[in-house]
Amino acid sequence: MTQTHTRARAAKRRQGGFIITVELLLIATILVIGSIVGVIAIRDALVKRIAQQRSQAVLVIDDSGRVLGEALGFDEHEAPLVSYIDRTVPPAAPDPDHRNYRALIGVRDDRFTTREPVYYSGENCTGTPCMKLASDEDTDSIGYDGIAGTGAVSYLYGVQNSPTYGIGASQGGLRGDLYRSTDQFCPVEVSEIRSRYLSQRVVSGSPCEAFQLGQPGEPETSCLADLGGVCSCPSGYDDQGDILTRYLGPIDALLTTTTAALNAVLLGAVPTVDVGEVCCPSGTRVRDDGNLVNAVVYTLLTNVLDDLGLLDGLVGGLLDAILQPLAGELYCETNASLQAAQWVPDPNDSGLNALDRFTPPFVVNLPMDQGPDSDTWISTPPDGEGLNSQP
Repeated sequence: MTQTHTRARAAKRRQGGFIITVELLLIATILVIGSIVGVIAIRDALVKRIAQQRSQAVLVIDDSGRVLGEALGFDEHEAPLVSYIDRTVPPAAPDPDHRNYRALIGVRDDRFTTREPVYYSGENCTGTPCMKLASDEDTDSIGYDGIAGTGAVSYLYGVQNSPTYGIGASQGGLRGDLYRSTDQFCPVEVSEIRSRYLSQRVVSGSPCEAFQLGQPGEPETSCLADLGGVCSCPSGYDDQGDILTRYLGPIDALLTTTTAALNAVLLGAVPTVDVGEVCCPSGTRVRDDGNLVNAVVYTLLTNVLDDLGLLDGLVGGLLDAILQPLAGELYCETNASLQAAQWVPDPNDSGLNALDRFTPPFVVNLPMDQGPDSDTWISTPPDGEGLNSQP
């Protein structure tokens, strides 16, 4: 009897252990399957999110399918801008923490562009290449459209304390080669510059143009008095409005008080005028020697009075007495400092330009997804080596 009872208790203990094991297996199965389902859901959501982000990103691709890089932005002509990292500048002795520099390059369907032009000593963008230093507001703020603020002024190279980069002429096409400025002065005189490659120009054919840095001399002031008509600088001259704008307040104030003094003598014969344009030969700027405000007002009112025939006789003497304290000369001076330009080599082949490996026509990727709620699987290839190290 005792032996039978003992066997029964042992069997009960074995049966109880078996029930606990099944419960653990059930719980473990639920947890494992749930975790797998959750991981799969997270994976699908991440892949879908990455695919959507990649679909929205603008990638620039050349004719052979090589990715130049992701667009950081777009220029005024909606050309995508990509960053090229120049890894071929040797560290300078006082610069132990030297880093590679960036060049911002615009990509059109058939060519590369930059804000900075490259100047040449020969016709048709041949001969010795040279470049200006960056952030030259005075001489480069006037663009090819004649409007202040649209010229070849770039601040990127100033803020990264680097050479200036620009697209110059390339052999056998419009693609363009990448150049950078050096620490050496241009080996040719400023007066010997005969052409420049202004890659951001919107023209059919080559953006190379005949160009000379103007010689200092007298400005053209026929448009200085704005009487409400249409007047613009003649060919070969640039508006100096970017410089005059700095002093427009004092100029307007002095013009108002001086005109009132003249009208006290002429009984209101001097019309109300606004400041128009001072035009200097291309490549020069109006001299700012501390007397610019007086010189502008003096020249403007002298032109107006001369056109009205009021500078002769006794009245002319009275008017001259009012204007004489303001007498000053407007003068255009050359303010160009050119540096020698250097061809930027490919980091893997010094015999090629940095942009030689990329062939037009250039295109951008197009969105591949079907919307945020699409369940379509999108195959996204991994990023290639050097995607962010090339333009």
